Amino acid sequence: MLLLLGAATLIIASLTVLSGFGLGTLLTPLVVLFYPVKTAVVSVAFVHAANNLFMLALFRRRVVWRVVLRFGLLSIAGAALGALLLAGAQASAVQVVLGAVLLAAGLAEIWAAGGRTLRLPPWPGVDLALGFLSGLLGGLVGNQGALRAAYLLGTGLVGEPFVATAAAISTAVDATRLPLYLASPQLSRLHTSALALLIACAFAGTYAGRGLLRHLSPEGFRRLVAAALCLAGSLLLGAAFFP
Repeated sequence: MLLLLGAATLIIASLTVLSGFGLGTLLTPLVVLFYPVKTAVVSVAFVHAANNLFMLALFRRRVVWRVVLRFGLLSIAGAALGALLLAGAQASAVQVVLGAVLLAAGLAEIWAAGGRTLRLPPWPGVDLALGFLSGLLGGLVGNQGALRAAYLLGTGLVGEPFVATAAAISTAVDATRLPLYLASPQLSRLHTSALALLIACAFAGTYAGRGLLRHLSPEGFRRLVAAALCLAGSLLLGAAFFP
């Protein structure tokens, strides 16, 4: 069981480096197969946070901090509000909106792959609004990484700057939720050895993904992220309409 989870974690982590999101989204359903849901969520949160720190250490010189500060801070605020609104929100409706946005963003990038680069509209504060919206949707449906990836593509970031900036923003978001998990009784149910194995496998996958990243052209990188956005959007829409 642990070997299976470890192998899956390694593969998912390597893909996460290339897409800029997806570790928590893909790993959580697998861990739920072997552990209670809340234990699985907390476990994956720690793997996600540890791997973000490792990724940030690998790519720290390529972080675009102006994007982190403007987008990341509002993302944290939006996530807090989204978590507070979760109880009264219609999660399925939110999933439909987010899924449609991600699918449209991915299709637009694929359409533009012939040499045209899609950019964010030059409206004042558009990055702040998208940062807040990303966090808000993350708090409501637990998926903010994909919208963040769509935003970063719109800023023109590709390759290592894209991955590094995404990791920095994600690390900041993790730092806001992990203290809550540390106070949770679910933490006492975690299997330390299993958690250590998953984190080690995530590190190995991230290191392998770093090597793959260097062989991707900017156009290839954009196409890959666009395909991941289409997949994430389709899965969210499918989950909303066919729960």
